[in-house]
Amino acid sequence: MDIENHLIIVGYAKVPATSASRAAHEYLSISLRVDRRTGTVVQVDSTAVTALVRDWIAELLQDRDLGTDPDPIIEQIDTSYLGHGSGPIKQAVIDAWRRYAAYRKENE
Repeated sequence: MDIENHLIIVGYAKVPATSASRAAHEYLSISLRVDRRTGTVVQVDSTAVTALVRDWIAELLQDRDLGTDPDPIIEQIDTSYLGHGSGPIKQAVIDAWRRYAAYRKENE
């Protein structure tokens, strides 16, 4: 991979006390490896408890452009993820998008 042209952006969200995953992590993190030239997500990892959810999050975010509106992703989570983790997943995605926007603003 082209490491000098990649950024690592991490979005965080607090996991609700009612969620079973709270026993494993107080915070959900979504880590994105992003091509800094294009803003495109090239790799995804998260602290979601199950492999199924980690894979789903990766499929959801892979190849996305962080320069675009995250609302379609949030809508996809709303319609496809039926569990206590939907709120933290959405919040972590929004946090990552916000961090990328701040990076772009600082580096224009």
